[in-house]
Amino acid sequence: MKIFRDKRFSIIWTVLRIWLGYQWLTAGIEKITGQGWIGSKAGVSITGFLKGALAKATGEHPLVQWWYASFIKSFALPNAKIFSYLVAFGEILVGISLILGALTIVGLIAGAFMNLNYMLAGTTSTNPILYTAAILLMVAGTNAYILGLDRFILPKIFNKKITS
Repeated sequence: MKIFRDKRFSIIWTVLRIWLGYQWLTAGIEKITGQGWIGSKAGVSITGFLKGALAKATGEHPLVQWWYASFIKSFALPNAKIFSYLVAFGEILVGISLILGALTIVGLIAGAFMNLNYMLAGTTSTNPILYTAAILLMVAGTNAYILGLDRFILPKIFNKKITS
């Protein structure tokens, strides 16, 4: 589709990318400035979230599938403190990446992966919207980051000029 590949639409994708980055950055800042994500209470908030997900893994039509509940029980909960830091600082890094347009595809993949895991844990909220925005930006390709630092970073990494 023309809207994804025509460089004249890159401003639309840039606005969407910055908006998405702002959503991630503010979510991460809320976590590191709030209680239960980092510091002496690290793991408290994510443990509550994960236990809530396990409660959604029961019944005839569970919101959380058995295999994901098994992952939560056997891996995520025992490592709640590590996941707590990963989520809080991961959200901030995704936000910075997308706002600056620096390593944008990595940021989009990381953000989409976090959204997918939140949805697999039975949480809807804004996750489908953020996930869809990330997918659209990935489809937009270079138009999503040509108006960002990737215009300068990627040629250094791949020794190739970035064009849309």
